[in-house]
Amino acid sequence: MAQRTNVPAPLRVPVLRLARRLPVLIVTALTIFSTAARASFEELPTGARAAGMGDAFTAIADDAYSMYYNPSGLAQLHRSEFTAYYAKLYSGLTDNSNIARSYVAYAHPTATHGTFGISYLSLSLADLYTESSTGLSYAHSLGERWNLGGTMKLLHKSFGSDDYTQNAINSDTGVSLGAQDPLFAKNGTSKTGIGMDLGAQYRISKIYGIGMSALNINSPNMSLDSSDSDKVAPVFKLGLARHTKMSAIDAEIGMSKFTTDEEYRVNIGAERWFNGGFGLRAGLGFGQRGYQMTSLGFSYRWQAIDLAYALIYPLSGIQGTFGTNQLSLTFRFGRRQ
Repeated sequence: MAQRTNVPAPLRVPVLRLARRLPVLIVTALTIFSTAARASFEELPTGARAAGMGDAFTAIADDAYSMYYNPSGLAQLHRSEFTAYYAKLYSGLTDNSNIARSYVAYAHPTATHGTFGISYLSLSLADLYTESSTGLSYAHSLGERWNLGGTMKLLHKSFGSDDYTQNAINSDTGVSLGAQDPLFAKNGTSKTGIGMDLGAQYRISKIYGIGMSALNINSPNMSLDSSDSDKVAPVFKLGLARHTKMSAIDAEIGMSKFTTDEEYRVNIGAERWFNGGFGLRAGLGFGQRGYQMTSLGFSYRWQAIDLAYALIYPLSGIQGTFGTNQLSLTFRFGRRQ
């Protein structure tokens, strides 16, 4: 379990209602999100390759997961890609918490008009809370050195609706008030917003490059109540990478800008490919608010199919977990552009 239990403001009122039904699960979920997040749609490792490299992917991004990390990386694709990913967050907790995350994406490069992509990402906490993001991405090379790209996202979050969320309780005594939850009665149980990402990559030389990304730069307010604030924190990243046919190293610094303060993180990762289609990865991340993590991963590539696995393990905060397991499957097809 995490050490800190401050609850994000947009979750406080709904959580008081939900807590009557699944108290242990809710407490676990809140400590997880309050340790690793302060707002909706937190940036988390996505895709087993990037996750295995310690979430350091901004400068390297060259596959369909570029749509999540740095949309400009789509310009490096030479064939169409379809990918699917699944992760179970913090498996092994004693309360059997079931926090799942999944992602599917398709990227299509063209000969002269850049690369187009579409993606869908979802996060769910049992049947109590869900987040989803549907994105449309585009990237294009500018000359021999620059890649530029962007993503427009439809963000949606919702709380489960049942007898408990529809029946308000006194937050101090836990006694039912015999009326519908005022927050849900006034605003419903879901919220939709628009997010925007921008990215760029610059080739310093044949093997060295720089990556820059600005995610959720418009910081949409995803609070159910328009008078409250649950703004998606914009994330800014700058990375330096060394990338060859058989290996890659990425080191980057990221800054999340919350309403009242800023949080900095450093992520470093590496991968190495071997004959026979096997690849190994490792990474490390550290930063403010007790953020410390390590990761390991591997891949097997057979012709146009790539299967990847990663384990992300928190070094501080959450205890009693086997870590987050991620699995990705990617297909490459079509004519090389």
